[in-house]
Amino acid sequence: MPGQGANVVKVIPNSQTESGQRPKPGGSVVGDMLPALALAGVGLIALVIATLAVAKGTGQYLVLGPPWADRAQMHSIVWQAGGGVAGDGGLSSVVIAMSDDVDFADALRAQGAWLVIASPVLQGCFRLARGDDR
Repeated sequence: MPGQGANVVKVIPNSQTESGQRPKPGGSVVGDMLPALALAGVGLIALVIATLAVAKGTGQYLVLGPPWADRAQMHSIVWQAGGGVAGDGGLSSVVIAMSDDVDFADALRAQGAWLVIASPVLQGCFRLARGDDR
C-alpha cells in the first residue's frame, strides 16, 4: 500500500541545502592560498641563500644605484670605490663590478650604491639581449 511504511527519499540538488540556500564557502581566498604562498616564500629564501653562498669570493658584485643614476654615474661609483666595471645591466643604475678588495662592497655603499650583492656569474642579471648589442 502506498504511503504506509514506504521510505520517502527527498532529492536535494548539490548546490542547495534543504532550506533552498546555497552553502557559503568555508575559507577565504588568502586562507586557501596560504600553503602555496608559504612554499613559494621558502623556495625564494632558499634560492637567495644558495646564490649568495656560491658567490662568496668571486670578486664580482651586482651593484644597484639610485634609480636616477645614469651609466656614467654608476661607473664613477665603481671606480671611486677602487674597482672596475665588468658590464652594464639592462637598467642604467645597474652594473656588474669587480674587485679583489675585501672591503669593496662597503666602499661601493660609501660612494652611493644602494645595494651590493656578490654575483656568482658575470652579467647574470638584468641583461636584455638586443639586436644591436652584438
